[in-house]
Amino acid sequence: MGVLVMAPTQLYKADGGKPRPTLLEKDFVHALRAVQATLDYGAQKYEARSWKRVERERYDDAARRHRIALDMGSLRDPESNLLHRAHQIICELMILEGEIEQLLEADSSFDYTTFNKPPLDHKK
Repeated sequence: MGVLVMAPTQLYKADGGKPRPTLLEKDFVHALRAVQATLDYGAQKYEARSWKRVERERYDDAARRHRIALDMGSLRDPESNLLHRAHQIICELMILEGEIEQLLEADSSFDYTTFNKPPLDHKK
């Protein structure tokens, strides 16, 4: 009879292979707060969740305008005083959310979180 060997992390709680939200929420706390501030600003300027009624191309244009401003050396958006990068990221998130929602409408079982095993040869 073989002996079952578990990784130490699986000994008391079986969570292997599950998402690890702390990798995002704890490691990027300042960046997430900056992006949240741009979303809050937009909700006050327009209306909460109104971005869902806007064509994605307009957010693509806005993201590119913020990236161009960054490339030209501007750190902050002059209207909001928030970081251009945070504006760019929230625009990209809106585009991504819209794309995923569209894919899910076409196929409710569409998998957008499973990834291939990454190469590990750099860890030698």
